[in-house]
Amino acid sequence: MKRMALSVALLSILLLVSCLGRYVQRTDLSSENVMVNRIAYVDSLGIVYTVSGDGTGRQQMSGSSYVGTGSSGSVMAQGLNFEAFHSWPTWSPDGSKLAVSRIGMGDAEQPSISIVIIDVVSGRSRNIDDVNVVGMVAENSPHYLYWAPDSRHLSFLASTRVGLSLFMVDTDNGDINAIDTGAPLYYSWSGDGLSMIVHTGTSIKLFENLDSGISGKDLSRASGFRAPAFSKDGSRMAYLSETDQGVSLKVVASDDLKEVSVGDLGRFSAFMWSPSSNQIAIADQDDDRNSVFNRLRIFSADGNLENILVEEPFIAYFWSPDGRRLAWVGLDLENEGFQWKVKDVTGSSSKIIFNFQPSRDQLTVLSFFDQYAYSNSPWSPDSTKLVVSGTKTIPFEQRNGHTPAGARIYVLDVEGVNDPLDIAEGSFASWSWN
Repeated sequence: MKRMALSVALLSILLLVSCLGRYVQRTDLSSENVMVNRIAYVDSLGIVYTVSGDGTGRQQMSGSSYVGTGSSGSVMAQGLNFEAFHSWPTWSPDGSKLAVSRIGMGDAEQPSISIVIIDVVSGRSRNIDDVNVVGMVAENSPHYLYWAPDSRHLSFLASTRVGLSLFMVDTDNGDINAIDTGAPLYYSWSGDGLSMIVHTGTSIKLFENLDSGISGKDLSRASGFRAPAFSKDGSRMAYLSETDQGVSLKVVASDDLKEVSVGDLGRFSAFMWSPSSNQIAIADQDDDRNSVFNRLRIFSADGNLENILVEEPFIAYFWSPDGRRLAWVGLDLENEGFQWKVKDVTGSSSKIIFNFQPSRDQLTVLSFFDQYAYSNSPWSPDSTKLVVSGTKTIPFEQRNGHTPAGARIYVLDVEGVNDPLDIAEGSFASWSWN
């Protein structure tokens, strides 16, 4: 923690000398069901911004002093704050708020850690009191943040004195409730935001009626795999179950817990429901000792194989919001890098749309993609673009030995027609859900 405090102090000095006040015009989000279509990103100094997909309309949401206009046209200001480093901006489903992890120095010997809720309409922010965080849940991250569908309740993981813990906070009044503790810990919100399916250690539990009380119901046991999954409408759950005969994927009705077995899989398989149908995409490998997947298949909810989409090494994949495409990150062995690829789920040919090296934060997302896919979307709401952070891979024959530049934010055209668009310097970015 002392080393972290020193790092944050140095970053604070950099902020002080590099950040100037600016005037910004904010997007009017006052009407219901408004199309937000914005990217939130954080730069290397821990300052959060939002920007349009073409790189225009940049708005600073944390860090230095700025003055802007709210949706009503009134002038509002954000106070000076040079002694804080922000990370992992996470959009609420309705696009009206960002949840951000904050590490602040203040006058204390040790940095203070909290969650900041930023209203992207007014620019106002409020801190959620910490829960005695004692460490990081991932590199550069004191929390994992994941909004409930109602855009009011926020779930988060934090490392506390009793271990890795899952909490839920009402962002309107700041009330925090503990849900579960253990490690590793992965989970998924139901579509109505009243339930969670949680995988803690080897135990898989269903937490129902979170608005009236928190109690877990044991469903099964399994290790290896990470995130269980609710279908988009909340009517089904998917998780791996271990028996004496092996490991199988179970699709379970949420109301009566009736099971359908999709089939035998490896212990370290990953799976996600389509956002628009009852299809489920399953990634697995032939060798459980290998962390790289080599097969991505599409199944129906009743366990029928519909399509084998990918048969090559890859490390992560993401459904498009319309459920028509899957993007995945494969290996660029020739240039010792990675490739973003996209393919229609009907089985059309795949397209290579970007060769790159991921930033540190981007690599964290890819390493735990089946959890981050629920909280931080790389896809644009209209399913035509992706936002990623990293550096372009330079082919060996074109390299001159110079040190690569720092991580940049790129917007990718999934049709592969337009070149990747460099819109900002930054280590992490995600697109709004609407």
